[in-house]
Amino acid sequence: MKPSHPARLLAALALLAALCPPALAAERGCPAIAIEPDAGFRERFPDLLERIRAELAARPDLDACARVGLRLQDVGLIGVSVTLPDGRAALRSVTRRDDVLPTLQALLLVPDYADAIQKPSPPRPPPPPPSQRAQHAVQPERGDRELPTPALKPRELGLELSVISGARIGDGQFGYGAGVLSFLEVKSWLLGFQGRADGYRSLSGGDPETALELAILAGKRFDFGEAALDLSAGPGVAMKGVAFSQSESAPVLGMPAPARLMRPPSEPSSGPVARLLVGARLGFRPRSIFRAFVGIDGEWGPAREPGAFSDDISSPRMPRYALGLTLGATVGTP
Repeated sequence: MKPSHPARLLAALALLAALCPPALAAERGCPAIAIEPDAGFRERFPDLLERIRAELAARPDLDACARVGLRLQDVGLIGVSVTLPDGRAALRSVTRRDDVLPTLQALLLVPDYADAIQKPSPPRPPPPPPSQRAQHAVQPERGDRELPTPALKPRELGLELSVISGARIGDGQFGYGAGVLSFLEVKSWLLGFQGRADGYRSLSGGDPETALELAILAGKRFDFGEAALDLSAGPGVAMKGVAFSQSESAPVLGMPAPARLMRPPSEPSSGPVARLLVGARLGFRPRSIFRAFVGIDGEWGPAREPGAFSDDISSPRMPRYALGLTLGATVGTP
């Protein structure tokens, strides 16, 4: 039995409905886009609202089942929202009234279904050869090498010996000398000994006088890799103008006795005086066996030992304060 003409027509309509774009089917079920402005937008932009309705109704390529919301969020800010039938929503904010309509058209535009079907999908790139895959596999290792170098761990135990030289000035005197400096380092903490000999000269003129100084120092080392900063302080003792005993020698031929009696007596020393030493040294390449440093140091203390010669202005005296520059070379554990 052959099917009738109405049955054929219904079958053709069903096939056409299945093949037509979803946007056209939505257009048939929704006569117009629903526009929902708030009171603020309606009051401020009445002419823009009518223009939006006319423009959207004249566009056949827009989703007719969408809902449009227009909100006046602030004095100079307009909120535009679009909600599609499948639940998807988008919200945009514009500052000019002329941007409202282009924004709505961009959000409501339905892509051409036929073009989407006919447009071929881009070809997939061929898989890389095995050599390139191996190169990609080793890239994380190269990234690991580019990570910053971790901080150096403090030296557990170290010993170093330095030869130092420097100059000091203060309390009307200028001094220059040399000595030795030794440190024991335990986890960046320093404990050491310093001994030096200096020649002091008054800034107003006069002969130089020799001073000996011994000190015990303690401090902390801050290691920065290529350089290290040492801060130290400690007590010490110094003596200036050490008097050596002289015995009377035999008379020299041709030298009268009164000349020997007119020889000035030896001046006494300043006696051992307490000192407080502080210093800061910047060392270079602190992890090498041979290294150098430059620093500044200062000291404070009494000028003379209280005693028999404290009232004698001609007796040697240490500077009560002094500040100087120090240079040194070190040999020690790496």
